[in-house]
Amino acid sequence: MPASYVYGQVSLEFELDDTSDNTKKAKVTVRYRYYAHENRVEYVSIEYTDPKLKEKVEGDPAIKEKINEYVKRMLSKRNEGLS
Repeated sequence: MPASYVYGQVSLEFELDDTSDNTKKAKVTVRYRYYAHENRVEYVSIEYTDPKLKEKVEGDPAIKEKINEYVKRMLSKRNEGLS
């Protein structure tokens, strides 16, 4: 019997503008449970390397949805043919 979910993590890198008109890199690390049969992602934890990135992601539902869709696509492709 296959596992009901896959536990894992993914880190995504973003570029943020800093105060001197340069950019700096920041990451968000998402730990998740992926239920392949439902194509559903349940987030266990989300960590940010920069408070500005956290504010930007959590304050914008469109960015959160893009991250969610990216994770779903990545996991769906990775798990094709495994079930």
